[in-house]
Amino acid sequence: MHLRFVYAILFCCIFFAKQSLAQQKPLSIHFTSPAKMFLGETIQLKVQVKHQLTKEQTGHLEFSIFNAETKKSVDGWFLNFFPFQYFTTISNEIFETEFPFTVPNDYKGKFSIELVAKVDSITDSIRIDIPTYIKQ
Repeated sequence: MHLRFVYAILFCCIFFAKQSLAQQKPLSIHFTSPAKMFLGETIQLKVQVKHQLTKEQTGHLEFSIFNAETKKSVDGWFLNFFPFQYFTTISNEIFETEFPFTVPNDYKGKFSIELVAKVDSITDSIRIDIPTYIKQ
């Protein structure tokens, strides 16, 4: 009876370990996005990139800003002066950077931010919409 219990526990541990390994991405982007922004507001968007590859890797991280409705670039309007950054890290080491931008005083509606990290042929990307509000 105890042996069956041990086998059942062992089976569950192996199954869940395989599941968690399958869910790890070889390259991942992490950041905390503001839920909303006000017209004229400036932010330093802090971004982390991590890879699970076997050796030191060099890649790049690209930050783009789009009008959420038209999908057209508004990088220049939002003063996105540093849209592209290179990084070199070893496996499981986090590369941290910041992307400063300012919401124009006369912008209306939502905007989308998109982050794309690339190492060789491996890519990870995130795109989210952020609403804008007028300060009162």
